[in-house]
Amino acid sequence: MGYSPFYMVHGRKPRLAEDPERPAILTETNDLTDKYNARLRKFDHLHKAQQTAIERQVAAAHRVEDQYRQLGDGQRFNANEWVMIRNMKKTKLAPDFYGPVRVVKQMPFYTYKLALLNGDEIPELFHNERLQRCKIGELVPQREWAKVSVKLKQRIDEQENKEHKPGDTN
Repeated sequence: MGYSPFYMVHGRKPRLAEDPERPAILTETNDLTDKYNARLRKFDHLHKAQQTAIERQVAAAHRVEDQYRQLGDGQRFNANEWVMIRNMKKTKLAPDFYGPVRVVKQMPFYTYKLALLNGDEIPELFHNERLQRCKIGELVPQREWAKVSVKLKQRIDEQENKEHKPGDTN
């Protein structure tokens, strides 16, 4: 055969440290220009793919922005309206909403300053996505366990009032 294993694997003569001159990797200039042009075409293809990805990303961002604007513009609250606050950190038995609370003032970026039932203002601002209109005037049907607890509380209050009357001698 007469060929080295390196030549059999790589198709060129090996470069040895004791060689006086370096062997040329590519001898023909046509090979260099072909490889250069192939690499340019590859980079051009990658650049076009990158531009397409950027355009798609920008289009998706515009779609999300439009959806956000539609959601934000659709629901506005006025001062003194009653709203419920959505529970964003819901655990297993936690309620879906907290409230009712009163809208005190509308702030920038669809946020609202709210106040509790006793009139104390909540220091944080709440975005309108977390708020839902609440109708205080409506009677909400109580669950059976809530009715029992209300009746029990009334009995306890009546007993405490009887015990603490000043004119009572019992």
